[in-house]
Amino acid sequence: MNKLSIIAGAVLLTAGIAAASPSFAANIASCSDDVTHADVHNGGGDPSFVDMNAPSILSELRAKGINAQDVSDWGGCAKVDVVRPNGHTAQEFFDPSTLQRLHVNNG
Repeated sequence: MNKLSIIAGAVLLTAGIAAASPSFAANIASCSDDVTHADVHNGGGDPSFVDMNAPSILSELRAKGINAQDVSDWGGCAKVDVVRPNGHTAQEFFDPSTLQRLHVNNG
């Protein structure tokens, strides 16, 4: 019974921190896939919001100072190839509506 109380308390504390912390909440992907799960790049489905708006997403990211080279749909999120200052290219994810960078949980 004591372990259950500790676990319940930890869950409530974690939920409270998540609700009170905008930076934590901002890291949770809010984008959603608005097309069928058929892959448009392999001959099926309709173009997604990200695919249809890729040029403007690239332009807006570049205007924000992000060296974006390519954008594609990744489950409703914008997957962007970004050239870092060291010259290496990395994939970063953005909410296509707000262009807010999404962080990947590595745990």
